[in-house]
Amino acid sequence: MIIIPDIHGRNFWKEAVAGREEDRIVFLGDYLDPYPHDFPDKTDDEIWEQTWNNFNEIIEFKKSHLKVVLLLGNHDLHYIYSGMDCGSRYDYKHAAQIKEKFNENKDIFLLAYERTINGKRFIFSHAGIHKSWTAEWFGPSVTDKNVVDYMNNGYLANDPSFPRALGQYSAYRGGWESYGSMVWADVREWWSEKPHLSLFGDVQVFGHTQLNDKPINFWNTYYDLDVRRGFLINDDGIVCEMDGTPIPIMKKE
Repeated sequence: MIIIPDIHGRNFWKEAVAGREEDRIVFLGDYLDPYPHDFPDKTDDEIWEQTWNNFNEIIEFKKSHLKVVLLLGNHDLHYIYSGMDCGSRYDYKHAAQIKEKFNENKDIFLLAYERTINGKRFIFSHAGIHKSWTAEWFGPSVTDKNVVDYMNNGYLANDPSFPRALGQYSAYRGGWESYGSMVWADVREWWSEKPHLSLFGDVQVFGHTQLNDKPINFWNTYYDLDVRRGFLINDDGIVCEMDGTPIPIMKKE
């Protein structure tokens, strides 16, 4: 399985998926809202053109490869839901065009995805799904068994509670809540947690919190992969670099 973290208009995904058409490929969302410093030699119009072209290529890649999974991030949902606060770098100029593209392709995007690998249940989302967040917004309706289906059904059914729930973010992101939503949770919110208290599934894989160049592995149960390159989950359920090197467990200093 190949995992592609936050795109934000970048091209790195193309190298990661080249020649891997038979693998399951999961994109973790945030296709839009590029960082200008990633494109120092391009004009604003050129940055937009690359971002838009990448987004359309990813959509077509999904349509032509059944094993591709496209998840949604906060930088996607604030175009889809008018009720969500606009995040950083929101593209007001092209917002209507972006929203139309999402509406045309609504059924090919998901909020979460799960897959069992070597007996371990992996749950993929943009920022990680915390039990405290689901308990606050959805109560006992969300369980470990149904969490992925519940989130995807809420998105596809246009549940009116979803924009407010998905828009929640913690003090780490300038908010007031203890925990962010599944598209807003900061990786630091997971650091002090005991996996059995907060974890849906056996392993959660997400992006959202941009790191320098090293992904984060907490106890082999939480992974933040937002480092601008693709990753591999092998048949043993080990999260690795594309060359097969396992991501080491992060040690707290």
